[in-house]
Amino acid sequence: MMFKSKILMLTVFAASASLFMVSCGSAPAAEPAPVEETAEEKIEEQIPETEPEEISDTDSDSDGTIDSLWDSIDSLRQSAIDSGADKLAPEAFKAAEDEYNRLKEGNASEEELLALKARYEALKSFAEAKAKKEKIDALGLASYNQKIYDEGAALIEELSGDNTLSSAEWGTKAVSANGAMTAVLETGLRAKAREEREAAVEAQKKANSVKCYVSRKAEYETFVNAFKSGDQKFVTKNPEGALEKYTKAKNGFNELYESVGNARAKAQAAIDEAKKRVAASENVAVQADIEKPLGDEPVEGIEEADTKLLEEDDYSEAESAEVDLTAEEVPAEDLVEKIEDGVNSITDTLEAK
Repeated sequence: MMFKSKILMLTVFAASASLFMVSCGSAPAAEPAPVEETAEEKIEEQIPETEPEEISDTDSDSDGTIDSLWDSIDSLRQSAIDSGADKLAPEAFKAAEDEYNRLKEGNASEEELLALKARYEALKSFAEAKAKKEKIDALGLASYNQKIYDEGAALIEELSGDNTLSSAEWGTKAVSANGAMTAVLETGLRAKAREEREAAVEAQKKANSVKCYVSRKAEYETFVNAFKSGDQKFVTKNPEGALEKYTKAKNGFNELYESVGNARAKAQAAIDEAKKRVAASENVAVQADIEKPLGDEPVEGIEEADTKLLEEDDYSEAESAEVDLTAEEVPAEDLVEKIEDGVNSITDTLEAK
């Protein structure tokens, strides 16, 4: 009985060893280089303070013909409509439309057409400023350039209400508001992308700690590639795209860590429980030897010591269970069931004997 319990204990120890092989197979794999080393030297060290765009004089287009000016105006008018300026600034848009219709009916001068063109440019700038402010608010980026944000927001509020500004003043403030929101958005996205990059690096380290780069290799590589793509977008002046890729990498590494970590914890719990059962079995055997030792006297119903059994017991069942438990690349999710099945099978066999 003691010998059989030791066999059971060896099986549990084999299962324990397999727990530490579930993520890396039968041969240890080299841990990949941390993602923070892949392109760190390419990432700029300082976030530039971006100021609002200066208002430039409207293109005089003095060399252009009246027809080309009308083409430019029609294009800008459609862009303003597509950006929602007709709904965001209905009064200013109506004024521009009235002027558009008046000039269409008569012989418009080049100066008048340039002024109309500036109106539609301003309307488009205002709509863009509003859209950028909404994105800044949604992503929580205002604090990265609070002063400029407050100035731009005040301009947008002023232009959104009833006012007595001339078309030239309205246009100047619309362009300034758009420049302010552009500066805040770019600064905030760059800073946010940096923060998300650091979070992705920490998430990868956690995933490495449970060897996800082996047990979940394909998924792991997907998130590494997302991180590298984020670096590429960052250095090519696309912080919004970089932020998206870094977030994908961070979330992916964290999900892998949670999934594999939980499976390993369940497997360890099953091993601990199996060890307790082995210990209890040994205690029962020891107590039985103390209370009712068999001694050397023959006992009715029990064969002599040198009696040949019909079939030798070579414990092949125990050996096959051990091999199964230590098979290469055993998924952590299946390890709990394998441990329990192996221990139960051996225990049933021993009790039957």
